Amino acid sequence: MRIALLHYHQRPSGVNQVIQSQKAALEALGHETSIPDITELDYSETSAITAESLFQKLQDSCGQKIDLWIIHNPTLGKNSTFPDLIRLMVEKGINLILQCHDFAEDGRPANYKRLADIDHLYPVASHVHYAVINRRDADILKNAGLKESHIHYLPNAVMRDAVALEKNQPPLVFYPVRGIRRKNLGEFCLWAKHAPVGTRFAVAREPENPEWLSGFRNWQKFADKEGLPIEFDVVTEEAPFEEWLAKTSHLATTSIAEGFGLTFIEPHFLGRPLIGRDLPEITSDFKKEGLTPGLLYDRIPIPLDWLDLQLLENDFRKQLMNNFSAYETQADSNEAWKNFIQHGTVDFGNLPELQQRAVICERHIPELEAWLTDALQTKSSPKQDTTPWSLSTYQKRLDLIIDTVTQSSSIAHSFLPKENVLKEFLDPSRFHFLRT
Repeated sequence: MRIALLHYHQRPSGVNQVIQSQKAALEALGHETSIPDITELDYSETSAITAESLFQKLQDSCGQKIDLWIIHNPTLGKNSTFPDLIRLMVEKGINLILQCHDFAEDGRPANYKRLADIDHLYPVASHVHYAVINRRDADILKNAGLKESHIHYLPNAVMRDAVALEKNQPPLVFYPVRGIRRKNLGEFCLWAKHAPVGTRFAVAREPENPEWLSGFRNWQKFADKEGLPIEFDVVTEEAPFEEWLAKTSHLATTSIAEGFGLTFIEPHFLGRPLIGRDLPEITSDFKKEGLTPGLLYDRIPIPLDWLDLQLLENDFRKQLMNNFSAYETQADSNEAWKNFIQHGTVDFGNLPELQQRAVICERHIPELEAWLTDALQTKSSPKQDTTPWSLSTYQKRLDLIIDTVTQSSSIAHSFLPKENVLKEFLDPSRFHFLRT
């Protein structure tokens, strides 16, 4: 079968890593694959080409008729022509797998605005199926009105090999990510203040997106000013990722939101213990497969009397309303604020950065100090079954989805009201300062 894998661009990214895994899996199954690289597919707020012309360019690029298209992040709103292209393909009866890694409805209001006049974002047809990387997203699409039989759980394949730990290395806690805002670098700085003497910390890379770069550098300056034992943007050509892994005693996560959750599974392939913040809506997928992601906590409770509560309330109401207004809807800020402080504490990870810095400078948290001391005693990652995330398992899952799609008969199509999906994501209880 001839299968095309479609994305906005072919630059290095998490999604493009998945596409390469998908290509390897498909070719191992005997399929021919194409990955069109068309300038007009790249990020764009205005339409520079019609859907018909774009489809023709894609066909010309592939050089032959395609039996199945796998389209990555089709609803993310990064290109204004994408939804029209997908509608055209649906109308032509072309077999489609729409693989959603991220959603415009999930903390990306600028993307969603590009979709304001589009009512054909989520096609519903027998020959159109959806693939998602976690069960949370599967539930969201199901609750929004898509048939369960057309939603497929397809967790990413992880292709990593264990890296031996160099002997006689002091404790090094490595955060192997780009330090974008939702990675919650303030909490990593909080760790550095409370960790046993001699423990070092490192963040792999700075963000590529200029939007997040200033926040990253603000934390870098703060850590330097406070004398915290953290290095930032450490992975370079001279000191590559594998070299840092060889020195790493523990891998870390303080992230407040993930898609697939590679952070939780990759340490088991690398042979390193993982410590940090749990994200149950993501890690529940791993636990269902019998894997314990790491030594994780749910939250770091900060008493309200440690905080500038009036400033926090003002910030909360302002950011909540701005977030909902960006999606052209409203929220009850009074009820949301009551829920936010209902336990008499606020999770450190859900404080605005200014108040995170104040807590780091002015407060000591004995419970965190004790937790870190214990967590750093863990010297190795216990052996667990990682088969569910191997390339061979990914290949089997993908093969079943392809069989289901290609056996479907093309019939009349419709489109799910996109507001249904928005309602699932835009819940005041999901509000988070680091996602505004």
